[in-house]
Amino acid sequence: MAQKETDAELSKEMNALSSFNPPGLNELLAEYNMDNKDFTQLMKIVKDHTKSNNDKAKAIANIRNGAEIVIGLLGKLL
Repeated sequence: MAQKETDAELSKEMNALSSFNPPGLNELLAEYNMDNKDFTQLMKIVKDHTKSNNDKAKAIANIRNGAEIVIGLLGKLL
């Protein structure tokens, strides 16, 4: 029960951070074994306007499967 509540809170926070919710997002997260907490962290990095693109790339590289998720999401959009 607590896990479901936590997942719901993280999902709500993720939606608050970004309205970005393309079809298949949950399947993509599952495919790369990424949870909502890691995805939220990834979105914070991407949206951080104080970081250079190089700094963002380094930060994303530190998230397990971070680069793969970004590429997968871009592939779904294109």
